[in-house]
Amino acid sequence: APPSSGEPLIELRDVTVAHRGRPLFANLSWTVRPLEHWALCGPNGSGKTTLLRLIAGDHPQAHANHVRVFGRGRRDAALRELKAGIGAVSPELQVRYRKQLSALDVVISGWYDSIGLYRHATAAQTADARRWLEALGIDHLAGKPFPHLSQGEQRMVLLARAMVKPPRLLILDEPCQGLDRSNRRRILATVDRVAASGLTTILYVTHHADELPGCIGHRMDLPGAKVSLVR
Repeated sequence: APPSSGEPLIELRDVTVAHRGRPLFANLSWTVRPLEHWALCGPNGSGKTTLLRLIAGDHPQAHANHVRVFGRGRRDAALRELKAGIGAVSPELQVRYRKQLSALDVVISGWYDSIGLYRHATAAQTADARRWLEALGIDHLAGKPFPHLSQGEQRMVLLARAMVKPPRLLILDEPCQGLDRSNRRRILATVDRVAASGLTTILYVTHHADELPGCIGHRMDLPGAKVSLVR
């Protein structure tokens, strides 16, 4: 079950981040509570990826700022424990995932947050991976090599990979980038289904306002270095 709605899932307080001497954020405060589904909107270079890396614990300046995820600060949370509660899909992950694995093995790798599968999955993990492929309507892709799938099929497989744990927080970084209209509709409908489950909070990143799923109820706009919150 999700944690109490009163406990913040993500808490940033007076966060300041600079890149090559240029401030991306200055004194940024932001709170996300369980099952508040947020959109992060802004053009390329506006700091969306930096903000995601702070949340995921991958940015070096996370240690120097007040960033709490799942009620724990970066200093007192092991990175592996943090990532265990986060699922992610991005075009960058899709490009990096060139391993000659079946779609089923790609989904199973979500248990280990690895690009590639380097462990023997349990029968229960494999069964859960198959259930997610079936739930997303792509179980017929299970045995096909991931690099041979279409862009839309790969994105759906990566979404199943992100959900297999399942995560408390799902980060979708430009999930519709490069997809045709049919596959965009498919992704957006699937995101709404995940939100309707009541188990996962969604951060949805885009610079196209017309690509927002219906579940999004909160929005942060990042126009350049200026940040405005719309609640």
